[in-house]
Amino acid sequence: MDCKARSMAAEELINIREMSQRTSVPASTLRYYEKLGLITSERETSGSHRRYSESTFHRIIYITLAQRAGFNLEEIAEQLAVLPDIHPVPPKVWEPLRKKWEARIDQRIAELKQLKIDLRRCTRDASR
Repeated sequence: MDCKARSMAAEELINIREMSQRTSVPASTLRYYEKLGLITSERETSGSHRRYSESTFHRIIYITLAQRAGFNLEEIAEQLAVLPDIHPVPPKVWEPLRKKWEARIDQRIAELKQLKIDLRRCTRDASR
């Protein structure tokens, strides 16, 4: 998933199947995100089908990218709590989050480099 996910028209509400297709996130995962309070759906009655807005679409994309950056769902929930339901996010709101993201990505790069070193060491030791 990248930032080029098929976007939505403003004011458009789509069902869970369409949201799943547009975001490449399984419907079961969307229901789980909703259960955790990460996203919301709009329903006319308690038994009616879930319908999602453009702001929810952007939240799902954010969640997906944040997970790829290495954040867990609890950390993502904290980040989403400070994000307004507008897109694009204002620079003054995004800047502190961007710094967190860059630090996390740098940390993951360092961990992967260390893993590569450890793998080479294991391979070398195994061939003795």
